Amino acid sequence: MVKSKKGNAALNAIVLFFIFIYSMNSFMKLNSLLIDGNLSGTGQGNILGVQILDMGVFLGIILGVLTAIIHNKYFGIEFNGAMRLYGGANLALLIGIPIVIILSIILTYSWPLIQTGISKMTNLIVSTGSFGVGLYGFLERILIPTGLHHLLWVPVELSSVSGSGVVDGVYLEGVRNIAMAELASSNVDRLGPGAVYLTKAMSKMFELVGAAYAIYKCADEENKTKVKALLIPAVGAAVTAGGAAVTAGVTEPLEFSFLFTAPILFVVHAILAGIGMAIVAILDIRVIAVSGGIEFLAMMLPVGAKGDTIKFIIVGIVQIVIYYYIFRFLITKLNLKTPGRGNATKLYTKGEYNEAHEKGKDIDLEKKLN
Repeated sequence: MVKSKKGNAALNAIVLFFIFIYSMNSFMKLNSLLIDGNLSGTGQGNILGVQILDMGVFLGIILGVLTAIIHNKYFGIEFNGAMRLYGGANLALLIGIPIVIILSIILTYSWPLIQTGISKMTNLIVSTGSFGVGLYGFLERILIPTGLHHLLWVPVELSSVSGSGVVDGVYLEGVRNIAMAELASSNVDRLGPGAVYLTKAMSKMFELVGAAYAIYKCADEENKTKVKALLIPAVGAAVTAGGAAVTAGVTEPLEFSFLFTAPILFVVHAILAGIGMAIVAILDIRVIAVSGGIEFLAMMLPVGAKGDTIKFIIVGIVQIVIYYYIFRFLITKLNLKTPGRGNATKLYTKGEYNEAHEKGKDIDLEKKLN
């Protein structure tokens, strides 16, 4: 967003980021707003060792936009004489400091409203049965780019919001804690219904495999080797795409490969993920599958009939097929620029850009680069 002196603006943004987190921490400390102990699910977190409200990626976005606005407005103002040091980018920084301090105070009181909204959504999720499970699946995916998805899954899985129970005489809160205790218990024949919340790995183990294969099949023929190199580390070698998502539950590399170039696919992905979890709930399939294949197999195979492992895998295979055909249809029908289509696998240097611009200002730049 910055028009010139981008390096100076980026440095200012880093300085203002530190000023913001220390200002918010100091204000919260003075007003006894800091929470002691485990911060999971409290809405607070440690940023670079400083405890403040957990704003996820929004903090970076807000401060980045603010810095750019201030920089563009004031970086061109220069002073003479002894005041010369305070002109340009330095002036933008000096103006930004009090604004950021005031902003940290405002957000201390206003940001919890957003967190409260997410908390209320969580309560809605756990009180509406299969629909709530589907809504949870959708929101857990769609919030990933903002970094706020953990404000959703933490209370659902680990707190009393999602229920409480007694397993082997021990009082527990949160569906994950209860389900884990049920797995280890010799007195429990089958996992409780809350275990359906713990099927997030549906999108990690199965669905994204279908998405990755569709992206590969839709790639230009000359780019398919490059697409393999991009997708193989992101999902699992089974279908020319695999690895991180299938085994460890790390879905972001693959999801972000189409999030910015074809955002409609990410929205469709979130919707399908929610539908998949709702179906699991309707079929009353009870498994723990949160962080990918290794965790799923390690937890569910040893307990046998206590979980619905086979049913879950069958539903997952169906999901692979559904994802493949829907993604392939959308990519080809809408001509989406997923990896391997057009120039999606090539990054141009600044020198190439300038050369093309100088040689033909009236020629379409993308065609010129080609």
